[in-house]
Amino acid sequence: MMNTGHTKSLDAVYANSAREMRQLQDQIRKLEDSVLDIIERQSRPTSDEIKKLQDFDLVWQTLGGLSTFFDKLREQVTQEDQMDIDLATDSVTLQKLRDRLRERQEMFEM
Repeated sequence: MMNTGHTKSLDAVYANSAREMRQLQDQIRKLEDSVLDIIERQSRPTSDEIKKLQDFDLVWQTLGGLSTFFDKLREQVTQEDQMDIDLATDSVTLQKLRDRLRERQEMFEM
């Protein structure tokens, strides 16, 4: 069994990852609504809409972090049902995403 960081069962890793992807899906839906509103109105975005559109960068960074996380998990594949979550998340640059994947404080905030 690995003991370089804290481990989680694959079931917990999958559940946590699925939650992250559902949050991204919801964020993209909201961004799409904002973009469609701007297009239909055919005017410049309001300052509130511009703030919302900045979430595209957060979604992009989160997807990159999840890709890195899954690459690191893949490197750990063994016959055991445990993954070293600290090792898998060490290269994830978004602190809040890293904390959520590790199931630590403020895990449901983007």
